[in-house]
Amino acid sequence: NPQTTSSAVNATPSLLPEGQYVPRLRVFAFSFASSLMLWLSFPPVGAWWLAWLAPVPLIWLVLIPTQLGRMNFREVWLAGLLYWLGTFYFIPLPHPAMWAGWFAVSLYMSIYTPLFVLVSRTLVHRLHFPVILAAPIAWTGIEWIRCNFATGMAMVCLSHSQFKQPILIQIADLSGAYTLTFAIVMFAAGVAVAVRAPSMSARVTVPPDATRSARLIALTTAGLTLAIVVSYGQWRLREPVLTALKPSIQVAIVQSSIDVIFEPQTRAEELEQFEQYCDLTGRALTQWPELDVIVWPESGFPRSAYDLLSDIDAEGTIEMYEGAIAQVWAMAMGYPALNAGHVPLLVGATTLDPQKDEMFNAALLINSSGAVAGRYFKNHRVMFGEYVPLADWFPFLHQWTPIGRGLTPGNSFESFEVKNVRIAPSICFESTVPQLMLRMVNTLKEQGKEPDVLINLTNDGWFFGTSCLDLHLACNVFRAVELRKPHLVCANTGFSAEIDTCGRLLQVGPRREVGLIKAEITPVTRASLYRTIGDWIPAIFGWGCGVVWLVARFSRTRGV
Repeated sequence: NPQTTSSAVNATPSLLPEGQYVPRLRVFAFSFASSLMLWLSFPPVGAWWLAWLAPVPLIWLVLIPTQLGRMNFREVWLAGLLYWLGTFYFIPLPHPAMWAGWFAVSLYMSIYTPLFVLVSRTLVHRLHFPVILAAPIAWTGIEWIRCNFATGMAMVCLSHSQFKQPILIQIADLSGAYTLTFAIVMFAAGVAVAVRAPSMSARVTVPPDATRSARLIALTTAGLTLAIVVSYGQWRLREPVLTALKPSIQVAIVQSSIDVIFEPQTRAEELEQFEQYCDLTGRALTQWPELDVIVWPESGFPRSAYDLLSDIDAEGTIEMYEGAIAQVWAMAMGYPALNAGHVPLLVGATTLDPQKDEMFNAALLINSSGAVAGRYFKNHRVMFGEYVPLADWFPFLHQWTPIGRGLTPGNSFESFEVKNVRIAPSICFESTVPQLMLRMVNTLKEQGKEPDVLINLTNDGWFFGTSCLDLHLACNVFRAVELRKPHLVCANTGFSAEIDTCGRLLQVGPRREVGLIKAEITPVTRASLYRTIGDWIPAIFGWGCGVVWLVARFSRTRGV
């Protein structure tokens, strides 16, 4: 029926009578097809182009005029659950207790798949939005919600599948990675309208037979969307880059390869790991004598030389541990034989404040004399890895987890100055949180300490070389584009990397092996709209999705 199809494209279809629902197996098949394509588009497979088609089957579910009942949404949810279980398969590797965390995180994330279908169908069938706008608004808004709700879960955004395609990711400097997510889903919506789907039943076709003009409009919209993304990418990649009036610095990134599990280390294991860092550092100093700073990853500094903010007792004083830090620095840097030039060390370490009973995950700049010249305390803790939700209210939960009381979060940002170049560290998964990194750069600028380069110190040895390494690297790539800052990564087991302001991977370390990277950092000046407006556009979409959910939830009509 051409008239029905035209109305579906123009977002004014009417739902068929209440009680007539789509067969459950067909709904699951469409949902699973979307989830499978989405999974294949990310590492370890990395068929990035499939991400542009992955939303299509779900959008077909949005378009059908037959109501989706509660059981239909359960099929959509089940397909989403399978996707997230497959995506986060690496979570339980460090410790058996993390199986519960794996299921908890996957169950939570799976809610967003049927929520996308629900919100999109409400926009199309109740509020008369064109599906070519409804679908990208819903997907982007829901992605913003999960990136911000309850401290956020911002890995594996749809746009992250494109992190190895520099020409496609440049639009992330407009409104964050959400901009590319919006474009991908708009392209998929055009394809969904233009291409006739397999029939859901003898009476229901998805979408209904489209008129030639409707298909042409849909294909044109999809083509224009892709053309805009590519054209903007070409312009930004070819744009002349202005260098700041600052000298370049030479940075050596030390990539260790130490698998990590939730078990106490023996003294022999700690010594073996320290020797690995010393060996790699010595190689870097011998190979590149002109170095200005050497970087070790998160947790790289031995715990026998804690950074103290207050005395432990009469014997464990701040002064004693300062001496221990200087001694460890001298051993690691080969001072004075190899480190005649007194090269500083930027390293991940543990900071204790015994008087306040606090422990911080820290980044320390140890200067050319072996003294701590700057500290940054990690702001964004990892759920189940560095804290247990609700454990402050229910202390008995600490006894059931291998992390004990966990870590204290920091509440400020810092940038360290090396030869007039400012370096802003982030730790672990902080670089996966776009709003945190945006706030970090803008806050430091307001304080007169704007960073010239960002660096992520991370210990990804928890994940044994799995695709988590790729997913984390993808986040670092997008932070470089969004903020238009050079971005370095120093990662235990990989992937250490040098990333330019266009998100291009100039150098990448090996997977689950030791490695060294020398990066020459030249401060540059580049504009980024995202730094000015932030993510207020996807935020509007996110709040709008909440309103639409309320409309669907409290509508007098049961089906959607």
